[in-house]
Amino acid sequence: MSLLSIDKLNAGYGEIQVLFDVSLHINEGEIVSIVGGNGAGKSSLLKAISGLIKPMSGSVSFRGENVSRVPADEIVTRGLVHVPEGRRLFSLMTVYENLEMGAYNRNAKANFKRNLEEVYALFPRLAERQKQLACTLSGGEQQMVAIGRGIMAQPKLMMLDEPSLGLAPVLKKDIFAAVKRIAIDYETTIVLVEQDLVNSLAISDRAYVMEQGQVVLEGESQMLLTDPHVKAAYLGV
Repeated sequence: MSLLSIDKLNAGYGEIQVLFDVSLHINEGEIVSIVGGNGAGKSSLLKAISGLIKPMSGSVSFRGENVSRVPADEIVTRGLVHVPEGRRLFSLMTVYENLEMGAYNRNAKANFKRNLEEVYALFPRLAERQKQLACTLSGGEQQMVAIGRGIMAQPKLMMLDEPSLGLAPVLKKDIFAAVKRIAIDYETTIVLVEQDLVNSLAISDRAYVMEQGQVVLEGESQMLLTDPHVKAAYLGV
C-alpha cells in the first residue's frame, strides 16, 4: 500500500480550476520530485494534499485513510507536513520560537527535546542563532528554519515546496543535501516540488512532471533526465 495516494484529483480556487485529474502515489521511504515550470500546478497540488484547498473531486489518501475533507491541522497531526514556498516564518519571533511553533501538535509535543536536538544536528547554524529574530537571518538560514520547523512536527511524510528558490548555488547544494539526510537519517518520506530539475532529480528516486495542472510524465528520476521532452522543455537541450 502506498503511503500517499492521489486519485483523479481536481482542485482550484473558487471557480478557477488548476488541477485536472491528477493521480500519483508515494511509497514509504521514497524521495519523489514533482517538477515543472511556473504555473504548472505544483504548489496547488501540495495545498490540496495538505488540506489548504479542498478538492472539487477525486481523493487524497494518506496511510490508507481518505483525508480529502480532513482539516489541515489534523492532517499535520497524522504525520503529513507541508513546508510551504517562501518559508512563511514568524519574522518577529526568534529561531527557537519558530521551531517551537512546529511542535504544536500533541504527538510532536511529547518529543520536543529530541526533535529539537535533531534539527540542531542537521543545521548547527540554527543552534548558534536560536535567540536571533527570523527577520535578521539570511535567505538560506530562513529556509533552514522552515525545514526545521517541519521536522519539529514529526512527519511521516514531508512535502517541501521550492526549498532552493532564491538561494545562491552553494546554499542550494546544502539544502538538497539536507533533504537527502532527512530522508535517510530520520526515515522520512519526501515529496519535493522544485523548478531546479537537475538537482531535485539527482536526489530523488522517482519523479512526476506537471504541465498546466496535469501529470504528463512519470518515472525513475535518472530516466527522466534523459527523456527528450524533459531535455527540450526544461534543460534547453
